Amino acid sequence: MIVEKEKQLQYIQEALQVGDSLWIPMYSDPFAHYMNNSISFIYIYCIGTNEQFIIPFRHKDCFNLNIELLNNLTSPNDIYVLAKKRFVKFSSIKCYDADMMYWWQNHKMLPLDETNTTTHDAWNRWWHNETNTHDWLPITKHIERCESMKDTFIKSYNLFEKTKEFEAYESLVTDNFAAIERNGLQVNYDKFVEHFKANGLKRNRAYSEYNIWTTTGRPSNKFGGVNFAALNKEDKCRESFVSGHEHGMLIEMDFDAYHPRIIADIVDYNLPEGSVHEYFAKQYFGKDDISEQEYEDSKKITFRLLYGGIDKDFAKVPFFGKTKTYINTLWNQFKSKGYVETPKMKRPLYAKHLHDMNPNKLFNYVLQASETEYNLSILNDINDLLCEYNTNIILYTYDSVLFDYDIKDGRELLIKLRNVMSQAGRFPVKTKAGLNYHVMTDMTSRIT
Repeated sequence: MIVEKEKQLQYIQEALQVGDSLWIPMYSDPFAHYMNNSISFIYIYCIGTNEQFIIPFRHKDCFNLNIELLNNLTSPNDIYVLAKKRFVKFSSIKCYDADMMYWWQNHKMLPLDETNTTTHDAWNRWWHNETNTHDWLPITKHIERCESMKDTFIKSYNLFEKTKEFEAYESLVTDNFAAIERNGLQVNYDKFVEHFKANGLKRNRAYSEYNIWTTTGRPSNKFGGVNFAALNKEDKCRESFVSGHEHGMLIEMDFDAYHPRIIADIVDYNLPEGSVHEYFAKQYFGKDDISEQEYEDSKKITFRLLYGGIDKDFAKVPFFGKTKTYINTLWNQFKSKGYVETPKMKRPLYAKHLHDMNPNKLFNYVLQASETEYNLSILNDINDLLCEYNTNIILYTYDSVLFDYDIKDGRELLIKLRNVMSQAGRFPVKTKAGLNYHVMTDMTSRIT
């Protein structure tokens, strides 16, 4: 049913009372970032009644409704939305991420590329230089694709058991990454075009998009030809990114020796507040006076042990002894149960979806997943804090967070941000500042 009159929404409202539903927003422009996009229509499949609805907002084949009417729809049951972190820009409806449901079970994203019709493929080739082309693609072909997407979703939905762990993780991921994406990054237009071309840039603002559907949950971050998760530090492309505030600067806060400290937290080992690498060097080399070369060697040894495996000699070091015991326990659980759970948020990692595993590879998967889960809690606390300020997060990259800082917010905000990042000193933080992302000056000692 294509809903072209406001009074017809009652049919959807009635169907939503019977059971869960799947919502598929179809965007006007298949290539534009959702912050520079519109929803052409929404396909709704009501699982309880097996009914299908199309609510058009911009499509040329239909009489279109106001998208604000979406917020009038309510359901006591679960609503699953494809690409929820995009959708929440347009609607405040309580919903779950359909992609997350599939990923939670399979450690990969829904295989929706396979649902494209031949018409969609040809249309996107012919009109890739045009905008809003999905508003013109025949609605019947859109419905055909949506039905195929629905069938793919339902196969996984029928096997899914929603848990409190899923709900907690889903909320943290979608809400916080959506918040960062919506902020965007202010750019110096000339420098941005020099390094990345324009790629749909509007109002001198670039937008990132986090791909959270990786095996470990550690997100990549690419959009418009820009790999935001791996911006080159040498070719000056980072000069492209500047503050969007009249009196502003970029502030980067990054964790010091983050992985060793996460591991220490997991295995319940008390690391000192000072330099972790100096602490380990003293144990590696059996002396208190450590040279610069020994310090650098210590870092290499630590990373080799954590990511390559802990040999017998270094297992005598207490930290690595406890870590090795944890790795062995993890591996035994993996083999006996067919899965392990991440330490912090209890997300299952299933053996049937993880191939060519060994104890240390499994440990590294869990470590990467844990890094993300620790950071999700921190990002959530930061976003809550920043609700009262002009400053916002514009980029998250594994062990660092980049802020567009408004000087009017005061030095006290920087202290608060550092305290939230460090979790009251558990994870020491270094701070840099600059007028662009390339030229950043260390100011750690000034944030006290």
